[in-house]
Amino acid sequence: MESFIENLRIIIGESSLNTLSLQNVGYAVGILFLFLIFRKFFSSCIINVLKKITEKTKTEVDDKIVQSIEEPLRFFFLIIGLFAAITYLPLEQETNQFLDSAIKTLITVNIFWLIYKLIEPLSFGFKRLSKAFGSSLADDLEHFFVRSTKIIIFFLGTMTILQQWGINIIAFVGGLGLAGAAVALAAKDTVSNLFGGLTIFADKTFKKGDRIETDFCEGFVESVGLRATKIRSLSRAIITIPNAKLTDTAVINWSQMTSRRVKMVLGLEYRTTSMQLRKIVKKLRTYLSGHKKINNKELQGVHLVNFGDSSIDIDLHYFTEPTDYLEWRNVVHQNMLDFKSIVESENASFAFPSVSMYVEKMNEENIKLGRKKS
Repeated sequence: MESFIENLRIIIGESSLNTLSLQNVGYAVGILFLFLIFRKFFSSCIINVLKKITEKTKTEVDDKIVQSIEEPLRFFFLIIGLFAAITYLPLEQETNQFLDSAIKTLITVNIFWLIYKLIEPLSFGFKRLSKAFGSSLADDLEHFFVRSTKIIIFFLGTMTILQQWGINIIAFVGGLGLAGAAVALAAKDTVSNLFGGLTIFADKTFKKGDRIETDFCEGFVESVGLRATKIRSLSRAIITIPNAKLTDTAVINWSQMTSRRVKMVLGLEYRTTSMQLRKIVKKLRTYLSGHKKINNKELQGVHLVNFGDSSIDIDLHYFTEPTDYLEWRNVVHQNMLDFKSIVESENASFAFPSVSMYVEKMNEENIKLGRKKS
């Protein structure tokens, strides 16, 4: 212990520790040790009481709040222990001022740490407000709000600590302003990406889970961040695209389709009679108008459109109710089977590309003439 005191004199100064006795140090260390032992017990008692209160409520927000304050509460008891231990040390005024500033700094850190931890459980209020942009965007906006608020809290906490140590915040911020011009030029892309993210939220361009297509990628939105958007491509790879780039290009949001279009052509053989064609067209129209998974509110049509090289073409244009890609494919799959059944029910057949060759029989005089010319 004596060697410890000697080392402490060297660090803090001989004049500050001339009156320091072994008894004073023993009391201080003992107090700090007791607080280290009992801080978990004290904090656990308070947390357990709060948990019993929150268990009686229906909401989960208060449970998350209690969970968030547990660690800052333990750290608060450690600060009290340090403060109580220091009071038993007969130190000079300058040393006391230094330690008081250190204790105030720890209290400030604890307060801002508590606020930092409470941001997520208290973000439910912002989530309600974000529903003005649409309930589907609430999660993305809440994530954006939480990350932005945490950055602001960290910045404010740092400024408060600097001010406690006598650093001129105004001059410091002014210096940041001068350097900020140079930083802004270097970080202009980051700023544009930040505003690009805000534009995506405000315009409701897309949300998490949407399938989108751009000039440079297609896939499902994984997340919309402060700087970039992550998209899971159809090959299951992650593509990270800056938000500014997404706001400057055309984005097709396939997930916002009200219905999905089907466009196909049925080619029938030329030997199909006009009566057969009329009946087939009529049955196709009746089939589409009565199908449960086909949107009859959208424009649809079944018409003869062309005398092709090897077929008489019937054009079908309609929209399905399902917009999910796999479900849409299943509907089209069943439609094609039913279309073939309708054609076969009228004893007609589908055409296939064919070429007719006509060979002219040459008489003997033409053959002899050809030989003489050769």
